[in-house]
Amino acid sequence: MHKKSISVRRNVVANYIGSFCQALLGFLFVPLYIKYLGIESYGLIGFSVSLSALLRLADLGLSSTLSREFARCSAMPDSAQRMRGLLKTLQTVYWSISLLLGLIMVACAPLIARYWINPGSLDVAIVQNAVMLMGLTAAMQGPMSLYIGGVFGLQRHVLGNLINSALAALRFGGVVLVLALFSPTLNMFFVFQFGVASIGALCTGIILWGLLPHTGISSHFHIAHLKSVWRFAAGMSISSILGLILFQLDKIILIKILPLKIFGYYAVASTAAVAITYIGGPLFTTFLPRYTQLYAAGDEELLRATYRRSCKLNAIITVPTVIFLAIFSKEALRIWTGSSDIAEHAYLLLSLLGIGYGLNQLAILPYALQTAAGLVKLAVYGNTIAVILFVPMLVIATHFYQGVGAASVWVLLNCFYLFVCVNYLHWRILKGESRQWYAGIMLPLVLALGVGLLGRHFLHSVFGVWLVASVGIMWVIVVATAVLATSDLRGKIASLW
Repeated sequence: MHKKSISVRRNVVANYIGSFCQALLGFLFVPLYIKYLGIESYGLIGFSVSLSALLRLADLGLSSTLSREFARCSAMPDSAQRMRGLLKTLQTVYWSISLLLGLIMVACAPLIARYWINPGSLDVAIVQNAVMLMGLTAAMQGPMSLYIGGVFGLQRHVLGNLINSALAALRFGGVVLVLALFSPTLNMFFVFQFGVASIGALCTGIILWGLLPHTGISSHFHIAHLKSVWRFAAGMSISSILGLILFQLDKIILIKILPLKIFGYYAVASTAAVAITYIGGPLFTTFLPRYTQLYAAGDEELLRATYRRSCKLNAIITVPTVIFLAIFSKEALRIWTGSSDIAEHAYLLLSLLGIGYGLNQLAILPYALQTAAGLVKLAVYGNTIAVILFVPMLVIATHFYQGVGAASVWVLLNCFYLFVCVNYLHWRILKGESRQWYAGIMLPLVLALGVGLLGRHFLHSVFGVWLVASVGIMWVIVVATAVLATSDLRGKIASLW
């Protein structure tokens, strides 16, 4: 069998196992965070996730650039010195910007704690200290994303997932032990997160440098390396900034207008809905380097075949998951958190947010194709239009309908990506592919809706582990049926590529 086929299959499996491990660790320990710290404090933890994402503005497209350049260089002879020089240059820029943003967050923490966050019963000093630690943690997480991007760009997906899973075990499980054994306080929680992020950044950097071929020539910062990638990096940076505004603005606005306890319900629903990204994320990580190589080689036939099969697989896995999560959202929250109060307040939010994330995940492989082709202007234009159209809608909907309004706008935003941006991309690349792409979504959608609604009717008196098992069986039935009914996937999952 072709070596490249084995590599892609192995990477898909590694990425799904890694994502599953990280998701499982994250979801297992959220109820314990709430137990030890309370729903108000969890609202602040949810805010820290959005704040860390916003501080990824320091990325400036550099991690995506490094991953793409490493994927391209790995297929070229005599590229070791360029790879090492590029890493040295981007590393210097990334660390400088990340540390600067961290210091700015420390300086701004009193203002954020006093004038933006509605602390409820929490002391303002505690909130201020938490915000400072959030900023410092984000400053450490930034360089780590650069190094991880480099590891995946080298197509060392097994190693990359081992690193991510080990750090997730420390980040999620380790902090619970600290809270249980030492001090169940917000300060302890965020101090521990800062420590894990610092260790992760340093160790991941050492590992990536060790993976690069040795040349015997020392690497230095060179402005020429920036000049060679600045157009792509700038485009990715602008697109990322606009995307982060769209993805995180709901939480930033809601924490201003809602008490932390009510925001905590939204944060719990958002955390659960983000689980859907663990479905499409591994495929994106796997196929971005593969698309890049095929596009650079000019092999449109193989690129089209690989793209079509990967998108169908993405739809077959994603659509049933989203449908079942939306239909059984209240039960899912009750089983996960053990709280009827959280389930009652957050289930509608979870249904809406889950649908929005599902639509977004369906569009993730077209975005990978766009990135592989270097067409970053498409993402910039698409996100610019989305900001102009949807940010005012988000502000108005959040003001009048709070969390439900924000979640509804999130669904509309991702409908725009799915039906406008994806169509335009296929007009630019792989012409005529849109019909096949949307057709690949319809079968799992119809199957999942039919089976899910029947399950909702017949399982109304089933609870706990039996409900989880029943929904799991329905998911397997839908996915297996969709695969068997899809000619180019049937019987070939083990040798798709």
